Amino acid sequence: MKISIITFGCKVNQYESEYIAERLEERGHIIVPQEAEADVYIINSCAVTNTAERKVQHEIRRIRRTHPNSKIAVVGCYPQLKPEEAIKDGADIALGNKEKKEIFKYIESLKKGSFVDKAYWLRDGAVESVSSGYAGKTRAFVKVEDGCDRACTYCAIRLARGTKIRSKPLELVVEEVKKLVNKGHQEIVITGINLGRYGVDIGLKLEDLLRQIETIEGDFRYRLSSLNPEDITDGILNVFRNSEKLCHHLHLSLQSGSDRILKLMGRGYTSSDFLKIVEKLREIDEVFSITTDVIVGFPTETAEDFEKSVEIVEKALISRVHIFRFSPKEGTPAAKMKGQLPGNVKRDRATELEKVAREVAKKYRNLLVGRRVRVLIERRRNGFSTGYDEYYQLHEMLGGRPGKLEKVTIVGVTDTGMVSKHEDSEKW
Repeated sequence: MKISIITFGCKVNQYESEYIAERLEERGHIIVPQEAEADVYIINSCAVTNTAERKVQHEIRRIRRTHPNSKIAVVGCYPQLKPEEAIKDGADIALGNKEKKEIFKYIESLKKGSFVDKAYWLRDGAVESVSSGYAGKTRAFVKVEDGCDRACTYCAIRLARGTKIRSKPLELVVEEVKKLVNKGHQEIVITGINLGRYGVDIGLKLEDLLRQIETIEGDFRYRLSSLNPEDITDGILNVFRNSEKLCHHLHLSLQSGSDRILKLMGRGYTSSDFLKIVEKLREIDEVFSITTDVIVGFPTETAEDFEKSVEIVEKALISRVHIFRFSPKEGTPAAKMKGQLPGNVKRDRATELEKVAREVAKKYRNLLVGRRVRVLIERRRNGFSTGYDEYYQLHEMLGGRPGKLEKVTIVGVTDTGMVSKHEDSEKW
């Protein structure tokens, strides 16, 4: 069969879509692009916000309208939480996060209905492995952990992914990274649902995994997808300090600059804790790149609470902010909290923070001018190349080879990234 895979959401989902593609190709199926005609469309879904759910619902309807004779399989977090809703939306098959790993069993029989094991996290470990490489992609993802044992009051993903940490065996991670490096990938992204908790179920720590990755030979770099402030140990700081492979960029989750709101969120740290970690990272590298998430409009958030979030973004010189308007998710404590804010307040605060975040990001980028960095070239068109450096900043330059790490000198900034001079180019 010809099968198209459409992925929404996080890096873990991107990894699992690649895993699904490999398993299907092993059984003789043909993976085709999203826009192609296919016998089966697999939607690997996200449910982190109500907006994410609506995007999945829209995609189901779009495919049903444009490809009426094709089958639609919706898999992952959305059907894990709302399997019957996925069928009502128009899916032929709804599979949870356990079942999607063996999706071929369901689509080959074309048996209709929802198949979701609500207790899958009580026994299944994270043992998937991608070995053939991410064809046509410059960077590869390696999922090392699944599940979240935290209790953030706004988050439904722990309900979709399970409340028990399941870590991939260290030796399996190392072997997977080696295979991807040998396939030519020069950047590996280490990811998980709650990456900082890697190893708690198997007697290890994340820093143990990082030290093993450091021993892998080859011209490659790696970066961590996302950590919480309480995850940053002295051991992890030492790896950042001594490594020539680990990128000096970290997505450090903030969510709010108000300690009162952080407590209501169940985050387990304070704004001061966040800033202390930023300070330690900037002691290692004065331009260490920090990206973050901020939720605006959490129940009872006052103008003063919001301003504290703005202040943290400015004080920490955040290089990129992912801004979310609070979205009450069914089944979470925050959805039932008093003091829900109107949509126009959330919208206005998001708009204000976006403006500040753009200004702060540009101020950060200006600090990089004159530095020599390595850019992973992602695409080249009309002689110009674009790609990201170790600080996760977007570059544009003349020259460069797609899929390769190239040395460049930063000569200027734009509203969205950097302008650089390739070391082999006389122009920029």
